[in-house]
Amino acid sequence: MKDRNHMKGQMTLGITASILAAFLFTVMDVSAKVLAPLGMGEITFIRGLAGLLFIPLIAMHEGKAVFSGKDRLLLHLRGLFGGFGILLFFYSLPGLKLGDAEILVQLSAFFMCILSPIFLHTTPSGKVLPWLITIAAGAAVVLQVWNFQAFNGYALLGVISSFCTASAYTCIGRLTEKGGHSGAEIVFYFQIYSMIGGALLMAGHMVLPSGVDWVWIFFMSLSALFAQVALTWGCTHIPPVIVTFAMYTGILFHILAGWFLWGERLTLFSWTGGAVIVFGSAMLLWKTRKS
Repeated sequence: MKDRNHMKGQMTLGITASILAAFLFTVMDVSAKVLAPLGMGEITFIRGLAGLLFIPLIAMHEGKAVFSGKDRLLLHLRGLFGGFGILLFFYSLPGLKLGDAEILVQLSAFFMCILSPIFLHTTPSGKVLPWLITIAAGAAVVLQVWNFQAFNGYALLGVISSFCTASAYTCIGRLTEKGGHSGAEIVFYFQIYSMIGGALLMAGHMVLPSGVDWVWIFFMSLSALFAQVALTWGCTHIPPVIVTFAMYTGILFHILAGWFLWGERLTLFSWTGGAVIVFGSAMLLWKTRKS
């Protein structure tokens, strides 16, 4: 009985932490959308700098050396894909409804199942193919690919951002397979490349934050940090597949935030395509777990 109660307690903690992470990521994205007039370079640089300042705390918590001195190419690729992915996502926010932007983020599951058999020691069975097609179809509905005016450049940036995110996760998976890398080291490269990308965009025309901008920067930085902490906490208490399901609540949080703050209303295509993507991703994760 005690073991059963303990398992229930762990499950409750894990799911709560995962939903909290989804909420905090929503706060981060809302802050980035509000700060869009400041400039994407500035936003990306500041986010990277804020995360970098917390590397010593992560290292102290892990009790491991920050730099391993090996697999540097993989680490740089992780940083490059991660930094480029977050930069493109921030660029997509001004031209997309918040809910649509989050729906497109879910495409990373689709790209992961394509990249994993190539670069990782995981080969999903042929049973996942129908669900890959399902996710692709859902994305096509959200993007309204038959309607050139609806399928704009911002939506394309969101899709490329999802691919970059999946590529970054693939690099992390490969580093995990090789072993010997601390979480602080992996996060360090992500923050550094975020700062480099932001600095290149700011070159020659940096806009300094002022007034209320600093409040939103504080919210963005703090929410980004604690979202990662909550996500890690969730992964240590429940299986990653359940964490992923719980993180889908982020779509609802984004839709509500977009409606409340900007009066955004998703189209029937967004609702339908989003539901198809979530369902396809859920089945994809389930089938992959069984394979």
